[in-house]
Amino acid sequence: MSLFLQLGLGTLLLALCALVHVGTVVLCIPYLARLAIWFGPDRRPRLRIAILLSAGICGIVAAHTVQIWIWAATFLLQGAFETMAMSFYFATVTYTTLGYGDIVLGEDLRIVATFAAVTGLLTFGISTAFLLGLLVRIMPESFGENR
Repeated sequence: MSLFLQLGLGTLLLALCALVHVGTVVLCIPYLARLAIWFGPDRRPRLRIAILLSAGICGIVAAHTVQIWIWAATFLLQGAFETMAMSFYFATVTYTTLGYGDIVLGEDLRIVATFAAVTGLLTFGISTAFLLGLLVRIMPESFGENR
């Protein structure tokens, strides 16, 4: 695959994954708001924090998992790997930027793989900001806010 095709495919997949991630976060917010109302601040505050934080983490994990599957399917469809298991492993290691180096792609997909790492970096940043915002909302007294 040429340089420009790799750049195009990588950019397209990065944009798709960003939309998946932001869309998942946006979809989680109303459900978390309903949970927060149902578990009012006076009803078992520790349980409330645990449930809201767990629900937020589940949404984030789901978003990251879908994105890794997108990258794994792309690598498999491009013929980089013979099995989905190997493709999923490589996508996960690349997306999380662990980069063990035990599997190296040929030149025809290396640039595409770098976009998988950039996607992981960006979406983990969004995830961190989302979870921190959630914590500030459900535990304002711990962050110096008086409500």
